[in-house]
Amino acid sequence: METVIDISGCAKEDIVKFVSQSFKGDALTWWKALVQATGKVPLYNLSWSKFVDLVKDTYCPQHEVERIETGFLTLAMKNLDCRSYVTSFNSMSRLVPYLVTPEPKRIAHFIGGLAPEVKGNVKASKLATYRSDVDLSLSLALDVVRSWAKKTTNDGKRKRKEDKSPQSNKKSKWNFNSKKGQSSDKPRCKTCNKRHFGKCNQDPQAKPCGICKKKGHKSVDCRNIKDATCYGCNEKGYIKTNCPKNAKKPEEAKKNNARVFR
Repeated sequence: METVIDISGCAKEDIVKFVSQSFKGDALTWWKALVQATGKVPLYNLSWSKFVDLVKDTYCPQHEVERIETGFLTLAMKNLDCRSYVTSFNSMSRLVPYLVTPEPKRIAHFIGGLAPEVKGNVKASKLATYRSDVDLSLSLALDVVRSWAKKTTNDGKRKRKEDKSPQSNKKSKWNFNSKKGQSSDKPRCKTCNKRHFGKCNQDPQAKPCGICKKKGHKSVDCRNIKDATCYGCNEKGYIKTNCPKNAKKPEEAKKNNARVFR
């Protein structure tokens, strides 16, 4: 308001009259009632300080003043938004000028509400003016925000590279079948560290197949069984275990099958 008065060029003796004419709403109703009860001359002859006290007594009761003071003293920077903090600090400090006078008191309150990422450096700088502390705080807060953004970007790139790495693809193949997308139920071999059924080809104690001479399966399960020769009837295409001329009773056949599929 004082700034408006200075710009208007209003004479000192007409300040109260000039300001009271700008009242609106409840303030205008209150002022008209006061003029009717007291008279224009006594009111318009009030000094500026007494006029301000009159307005404060009406619209700024003690509990409201205490609320404003508490809000100002607990004001703090949020989310490293230093510019919003400065704007709020300047606006609220005008309502409680006695809390920011002299200048060192204003600086102390301002630094006290800064974010921890900024407060230490500003306090250590020991600048002499409030304006200097504001400029430094804005610069430091911006640097911290940029650093966080760069770190987040780098972490995201590194994660994407890890997801596309051959090792990651290899793990996904072990965990899922390429066609069905289901987890593999093959056990992991302790000898070769691969997943398969039956005895391991690399196990020195495993017996080789009687047909293809390879390890890891029995003769009865060999893919080349059509090349085998039965020792019982000397016919090709099967082994003695499956020889049709060596048919056994159903009970015995069940026992043999149970042994084969164990």
